Amino acid sequence: MNNKHILISGAGIAGTTLAFWLKKFGFNPAIIEVAPKLREGGYAVDFMGAGYDVAEKMDIIAELKNADIDFSKLTFVDKNNKEKGSMNYQKIKNFLNGRALTILRSDLAKIIFNSLDNDIEVIFGNTITNIEQDDEKVTVTLQNGIKRNFDLLVGADGLHSNVRNLVFGKEILFETYCGYYTSSYTINNFSIGNNAFSMYNIPYKQAAIYSNKKNQTTTFFIFSSPHKLSYQHHDIDQQKQILKAEFEDCGWKCPQLISALDLTTDFYFDSVSQIKMEPWSQGRITLIGDACYCPSLLSGKGSTLAMAGAYILAGELKQADGNYQKAFKQYELLFKPFMEKKQKAAQFFAKSFIPKSNFGIWIRNQAFKLMSIPLFSKLFLGQFKDSELTLKQY
Repeated sequence: MNNKHILISGAGIAGTTLAFWLKKFGFNPAIIEVAPKLREGGYAVDFMGAGYDVAEKMDIIAELKNADIDFSKLTFVDKNNKEKGSMNYQKIKNFLNGRALTILRSDLAKIIFNSLDNDIEVIFGNTITNIEQDDEKVTVTLQNGIKRNFDLLVGADGLHSNVRNLVFGKEILFETYCGYYTSSYTINNFSIGNNAFSMYNIPYKQAAIYSNKKNQTTTFFIFSSPHKLSYQHHDIDQQKQILKAEFEDCGWKCPQLISALDLTTDFYFDSVSQIKMEPWSQGRITLIGDACYCPSLLSGKGSTLAMAGAYILAGELKQADGNYQKAFKQYELLFKPFMEKKQKAAQFFAKSFIPKSNFGIWIRNQAFKLMSIPLFSKLFLGQFKDSELTLKQY
């Protein structure tokens, strides 16, 4: 097999899934990750559809079920915490034949990482500062000054991909800002006392919380902004101040949640954006996951679709015996039309999260009440099946 030595930039869900399958298919993957360790905390992801199929092939479903948050329902509440609309989450699972879970993104990443062979090289706390390629290899210069040669390089380093920036161009060339910002963090020694996902809206803003069995509550904030905000991507204090200004006077539980902001250790803040680019590959270098087909966080499917893309890329490399030109072309041919549809669906779905008026909030709440009627639930839940994507047996 040709081109066996493959460097993956990013130890997130896309990167570790790719490493798993490359190793299984006879390649020699290595991973480099800028963070000093796997990231903790984070928001919950709906784990179903194509991602569930890939996880089943990886034989990690039992571990994922143990990590399932197991919401009873998704509830929309008013400022007095009175329920105004809800959706029974168990009905979603039944509609999907039990093939649906809700998992913290960090738990999903940890389970995939722990499934990797011990002989896969993983470099934490380092990053790529320069990339050169020729007909025979890719040469990367690392932050510590070391140069390494690989046959191929895959950027699995997320929305703000370093590999994409170094090889394809600046982020502004590919980012489509969706008009929202989102934040998430965990509060220790605090629980809302039930296993519902509670969501509170005022026009242009939403705050949501859910608790786990460890007496922890995870927050999830979204707010609308017509223009991108000016802040440093790594300036956590500045991002916290932005979130405080948006939510500390919004009523419901927001003052209490915001007051715990400075004590959290897993703060996340970012724009809700999509990456759209053509093509996904250049020479011996390609991209997967949010680095090239980010559907946006509000789709709820970024993690599972990253797993599907990783499986397809690894499988096409196997089928092509390492012929990367052929494999990269097939990877895009099979997966890109599907992801373009998912990106469009995510843009539409985001509008239901953040209504722009009290009347819009009321309409949204009434719509979710209709989910108890089989016809409406089937129409809504059909989007989660990924039935238009058939995963090949590689």
